[in-house]
Amino acid sequence: MNYHITMSYFNHPNLSAHSTILQEESLNKYSYMNIGGNAKWLAKIGSVDDLSKITQWANENNIKMKIIGAGSNILIDDAGWDGLIIIFRESMNAIRINGNDIVAESGAMLPKLSKFAQQNKLTGLEFAIGIPGSLGGALYSNAGINDGSQISDIVKQVTIFRNNQLVDLESSEIQFSYRHSSLKDNCELIISAVLSLEPNEKKFIDEKMRGIIEYRKTTQPLASKNAGSIFKNTDKSSAGKLIESCNLKGQQVGGAMISHKHANFIENVHDANAQDVVSLMTLIQSTVFEKTGFFLEPEVEWISDKMTPEVFNVSK
Repeated sequence: MNYHITMSYFNHPNLSAHSTILQEESLNKYSYMNIGGNAKWLAKIGSVDDLSKITQWANENNIKMKIIGAGSNILIDDAGWDGLIIIFRESMNAIRINGNDIVAESGAMLPKLSKFAQQNKLTGLEFAIGIPGSLGGALYSNAGINDGSQISDIVKQVTIFRNNQLVDLESSEIQFSYRHSSLKDNCELIISAVLSLEPNEKKFIDEKMRGIIEYRKTTQPLASKNAGSIFKNTDKSSAGKLIESCNLKGQQVGGAMISHKHANFIENVHDANAQDVVSLMTLIQSTVFEKTGFFLEPEVEWISDKMTPEVFNVSK
């Protein structure tokens, strides 16, 4: 990076009262794992106009940009991000109903969306009640649960910000796969989405949501600092079962530990850093491959503008 920078580089645009831009902001507070170095700039964006200003400024100054959701399925480099991080979750999070559709901004949290659908006697979002992520992040990764339910099942339309204008994408224009989407591949800035649901009796919806919540309580370490599922399931077996079969529960590197409750969760039990988690992921990946022949692909996203650890190389 060129360190001979003119002062204009630092003169970020004036944003409205709906948005805030911070310099040298620690990213660990924006990660469920409480891990991560500083971002040179972090913008909490509350309007499309402000998004236009900040992205234009970044592009003009060759500043690397990255958008993050609620921080629930990411691992942020200890070295942070030498550029601009954009988040929507604190302001662009409006939710409204339109017939049997829910229209929500990308910063809306999934449990809130699920409860909103429940209150309006609409089914299809029950699976999201226990996922601690934002709608934008869910669309990026095609979030779902172990019964096969996933966000792509109900996506009708997604509005993105591309080339300084709003673009509506129909669901048929987006490629979704298991825990992945073309939205992520193309680094799209998601503004909002229309989710298509079906009317149903509230008691049915209530019962389904209670079952999902109870299952999560009994099988996942909800009270700890973790990023959710670390590895994707394989076609033949769940990642958790494969890791448990290798007797890796409780293994620890630094302050990071493989959960005793669910083997596909890594907990930050004592001031862990990103390298601790990467080392533990590497141990899991190599041990499972050696003992079972299955190569586990990370589900958690590595956030860094520097080198990518080998464990995140999925070309094998």
